[in-house]
Amino acid sequence: MTTAIKKVFVSYSWRVEHDTGIVDALELLCKARDIQLVWDNNALQHGDLIREFMDQLSGGEHVITVFSDAYFKSNWCMYELLTTWQRGDFKDRTHPINADGIDLQNGDCRIKVTDFWKAKYEAAESKLAGRDPTVFIEEYKRVKLCRDIYQNINELINFAANRLTIPLDQLKAQQYAQILDLIYPKRAEDESQADDLFLQEIKALLAVDLKKSELFRDQVIKNCNLNFTDASGLNGYLINKCKNGQFVEIIQNLQSAFVDSCDELGGSDSIKIRKLYQAAEDTLAKLVLFNVKNEWMAQYRKKRMLNNPQEHVLPDMSFSGVEVVVSRDEQTIPRFRYGQQDLNLQSGNGVALEPGYRSEDVVRDIIKRLYYRVMEHEISSQMDESHALDILQRTIKQRKQQKNLKLRKNYFLLLPEDSNSPLADNDVQKKIRALLPDLSFIRLKSGANEETFVVEDVELMVAISDFYKTLEAYKPQ
Repeated sequence: MTTAIKKVFVSYSWRVEHDTGIVDALELLCKARDIQLVWDNNALQHGDLIREFMDQLSGGEHVITVFSDAYFKSNWCMYELLTTWQRGDFKDRTHPINADGIDLQNGDCRIKVTDFWKAKYEAAESKLAGRDPTVFIEEYKRVKLCRDIYQNINELINFAANRLTIPLDQLKAQQYAQILDLIYPKRAEDESQADDLFLQEIKALLAVDLKKSELFRDQVIKNCNLNFTDASGLNGYLINKCKNGQFVEIIQNLQSAFVDSCDELGGSDSIKIRKLYQAAEDTLAKLVLFNVKNEWMAQYRKKRMLNNPQEHVLPDMSFSGVEVVVSRDEQTIPRFRYGQQDLNLQSGNGVALEPGYRSEDVVRDIIKRLYYRVMEHEISSQMDESHALDILQRTIKQRKQQKNLKLRKNYFLLLPEDSNSPLADNDVQKKIRALLPDLSFIRLKSGANEETFVVEDVELMVAISDFYKTLEAYKPQ
């Protein structure tokens, strides 16, 4: 079955494209998604009328607008933007990119652009003063265009200023998925196939984990009352049990196998104990992924693609539950931490604020918390904070893009439900997004009772927490 080609136009400044190559990059990415990117470079030939092409662009179902200072001072670009606006459905049809950091939210910037077109219109009108409009037909049309742009420009740029524009670095890092997914969302079957391949890889890695400690593997077989002559099928057995709602029973068997193995070693061989600990922890991290319901995962992804592909809105669940779901969605391996002070299971890749949290500089404090979580040590007093932020940015980006699944990590920030929390402030969120474009933002829906897990969230997390408490008691030094 052939895939329908989706067509999208792009409105941009030639000068800015020469400096950035944004449209060139978009064209390659669009081809991979069965999207036809239409721009003057591939649509016009020598002698074609530019105005006819621009009129086609303004009526396009989708138009990517590459905003820049040069864009808002170009007759051709503003003609395209104005006529696209006049044809209606502007919000749904247009997809903005900010190419050079022009600050449309700054009132002085908007006034400056408006004044620019006022001066341009008055200058053009002045040149034709006293000249016969029946002779200078095309020149008068250009004056009228300048007048139309001047009369509408302030409303246009104020509308643009009120739209969320993701920073260019973040768009590039995600290969413009935030825009292309809105134009032509990935098909559900593609997402489902990718999820199946991910789980197959997890199954294969689980078999490797169980081989890290033959003692642990044999004790697992014993505690599960199995008669395996070939232990290679153990990973499949454990996965099927989890899929059938027996995760708690399996985890308890793993827990018992771990303790029995430690007792048998008696602390005599530190290398074997470390391998045992690693095998137990890694086995749980893989198995928990199979407790996210496949049908829920498919519905969640479909809903996210239709609404906002970059927004993670999950049902009300525990912080560690978020770690599991985000890991399944982002195709990473979940990690957990057992807090000795509060005796609670914590996400290994996420950060959340405690209730009632207050800070004079919440952005700075969040950066420090993330640095500690990602780098696993605090920012030292000798380290420049801007340098620490640069390290944090690069580390989050590189770990998220790792091809090797064992090395790949996705860090997230849980947004509070409390509207009084300083992190609930949109300006604070925008600042953090700008500083850390590869950080995921998670929001929980209050009162949602979606059946996300095969085992209930609380039961799931109690079992994992108890498992980690046991690991902590035997943790090798």
